[in-house]
Amino acid sequence: MATTEFPKKIAYGPEVNLQNCPDVFAPQTVPEFTPPPTGIDNLGITSTDTFSVPGLGEATVEFQGWVRVARSKPTAESWDRAEVYTNLIEMYMRGESEAFGPIIVTLQPDILSTGMIRNPRATEGHDTAAKACRMAVAAQFELPKLGLQLFNREPIELTIDNVKSIPPAGSPGKGQIYFVLPLFSRADPDGKPAAYLTSLKFRMGGYLTPAQMQSADTQALLH
Repeated sequence: MATTEFPKKIAYGPEVNLQNCPDVFAPQTVPEFTPPPTGIDNLGITSTDTFSVPGLGEATVEFQGWVRVARSKPTAESWDRAEVYTNLIEMYMRGESEAFGPIIVTLQPDILSTGMIRNPRATEGHDTAAKACRMAVAAQFELPKLGLQLFNREPIELTIDNVKSIPPAGSPGKGQIYFVLPLFSRADPDGKPAAYLTSLKFRMGGYLTPAQMQSADTQALLH
């Protein structure tokens, strides 16, 4: 897939330089406790999200899709001292609920979703200590059945604990949401929230091939 740099009005954290940052596709073997060279990971992802729409109720939706995550060069060659900055540069997930119809999740184009992978303070200096991963995400949710395009103003913070390899493929994660996260309508961005995200749990998948990612795009267009 083509690597494209888009101008961002807002960046939640450090931007990863995409020059000389190669795409990494399947098949790959990811060794534990080894800082990898810089790259763009093309990974599958699944997610279970719960939405509440005033007047329409609540629904839990299963999503499947893919992400492209750019990784910086590690700050050190050893696992215990290495920190890695990350940018979520593309995302596509699709799910469907009986109440709300299909929901397509992508990134807000004017905000750079960023994160990092590092040792928790309690395990700094340990050769084989697990790291922690977090990513602040600006997402948009298309609900064509309801005629809604929703977006979050507060970042969705995706977190993964017990990270023993980079990327943390196959690891479960959680969206840190305090009771509810407001979602606003593009049609009335300064109005009251049009919906709420109340729960999010996800799992990073393994590396995908370019054909698998293209197939996911094609299948989505057919729905």
